[in-house]
Amino acid sequence: MGALTKRRETLIRSLTGRHGRRGSEYCLCDGPRASGEILKLRPDLVEQVILREDFPRELDFPVEPDILPEAEFNRVCNTVHSQGILLLVRRPQNISETDPVQAPFVFLLDRIADPGNFGTMVRTARAVGLKEIWLTEGTVDPFSDKSIRSASGAQFALRIRNHGPLEHTLELLKAQGYARVYRTAPAGGANVFLEQALFDRSVIVLGNEGGGVGAIADSADLNIPMPGDAESLNVAQAATVILFEYVRRYFPC
Repeated sequence: MGALTKRRETLIRSLTGRHGRRGSEYCLCDGPRASGEILKLRPDLVEQVILREDFPRELDFPVEPDILPEAEFNRVCNTVHSQGILLLVRRPQNISETDPVQAPFVFLLDRIADPGNFGTMVRTARAVGLKEIWLTEGTVDPFSDKSIRSASGAQFALRIRNHGPLEHTLELLKAQGYARVYRTAPAGGANVFLEQALFDRSVIVLGNEGGGVGAIADSADLNIPMPGDAESLNVAQAATVILFEYVRRYFPC
């Protein structure tokens, strides 16, 4: 049965907070579902595997796991009611600003604050076949333990690109031929189900839960028709509608 060094335990505990993650090359993943995805998608990034002594040995690990008694495991793991597995993982390398876009359209999240919303959108983007997702400065850390748990590790299947503020990001995309920008709005603008050019080398921007998308010059508003009397949709719900409209158009049953 293994034991953690004090230095490694301090590192792991620090990664549960924003300050500890800032500048670190590592992130944490807990739970069998997200851990299983990372082990399948990016075993090369797994630095350490920590198991509670009662965790079933059903997964293949790229490194020899450290097996801890329940009390010691719970001291290290930040999750309430943990399921007995914790991974220390190296963050994927940053992508260059000039690296070519690998998408028919760009899905851009502007200052999304909630890890749950972020995780849902990442999982949906993966489900519809996107290879990358773009974030602006101020968006939740895509590799926080909460974001990884919410997305079930799906961010490790995508290229996560964050190149700074919204205006700078749009300039980078324009330089690569993605000049048409749609700014999601609760009312008015183009109908998501009727706009013919919606997925044609365009940028679709979804904004912060409270403030929406920042101001964008020369952009077109995009809305989801809502015959009911709701003011707006949750941003993750809106993302799902938009992304599966792409599936409906280009991947008919």
